[in-house]
Amino acid sequence: MPISTEPVFCGFWPHATAEVAGGHAVLPEVAEPDEIRSTGRPNPVVTTVVPADLLLDGLTDERLLREVDLHRDDSDERSIGDLVARQIEQADTVLLIGELDDEWDTEQLRVLLRRLAPWAGHPRRGDQLTAGLGRAEPVDAVIRGLRGHAVGVHEPLPSHGVSACVFRARRPFHPGRLHDALDEVTEGVLRSRGHFWLASRPDLVMTWESAGTLSIGPHSGWLADLPGEHWDDVDVERRLAADLDWDPYYGDRHHQLSFTGIDIDPVRLHRALAGCLLTDAELSRGEQHWRRLPDPFRKAYPASAVTEV
Repeated sequence: MPISTEPVFCGFWPHATAEVAGGHAVLPEVAEPDEIRSTGRPNPVVTTVVPADLLLDGLTDERLLREVDLHRDDSDERSIGDLVARQIEQADTVLLIGELDDEWDTEQLRVLLRRLAPWAGHPRRGDQLTAGLGRAEPVDAVIRGLRGHAVGVHEPLPSHGVSACVFRARRPFHPGRLHDALDEVTEGVLRSRGHFWLASRPDLVMTWESAGTLSIGPHSGWLADLPGEHWDDVDVERRLAADLDWDPYYGDRHHQLSFTGIDIDPVRLHRALAGCLLTDAELSRGEQHWRRLPDPFRKAYPASAVTEV
């Protein structure tokens, strides 16, 4: 199937998208780029257009799309912040248009966009937007780590006030301590995403996503629990990533969480998350003890909600 190099534009703000799209195709304002990639049609180069004066307000907007009558259907639980973040993350290129009064503030937004979508191109206004090829297959930002892709960049030293960090660990989170630390961990964070596991549910890959509000839920099982004869049914990238990073005790279980924000403290954030991991004493009691730990998350993710591995 031929791959299209014709640009397709998207963005939550139609006036900004129309300003640069010209005669090219424009996705609906509530569309996510991966939706068009999932149709099986030739893969376009998707450019998400972001107006400088509206970016921060959009990322931090906790209103549900249904509150502004932009939801797709009754099952659409996305917030405006979720949508804006996903349009940026799923783009082949991200185009910032307009400038703030202070050039330093405008550059801060450029750095922020590069931290939010390090795998995308970040052209300046007037640059060629049709170079290269669109991504052939969607890879959801929250599960990139399961397939061996980076969930974000680790740039803890601030650039124009923007910091980004990635938390990785093997031992599971204590469900109670993690629940108690959520406000501290997400304070000041503009975007976080990734996957993790809880000691009380060692069979589940849990996803983590925030843009204004935090959403946690089950994704699948771990390959460590999957009989060998079924491994061929698993996505090739995920199998390879698991093989390369396999641990003799934990198998493929691990955390990989990315955080991006302005004036956040990556050291404090890392310490807060590390404090949620099982201690040596808790770890030594074994899985049967872990499963009995009080779990404030349990009601939110019944086993029936888990998708396939």
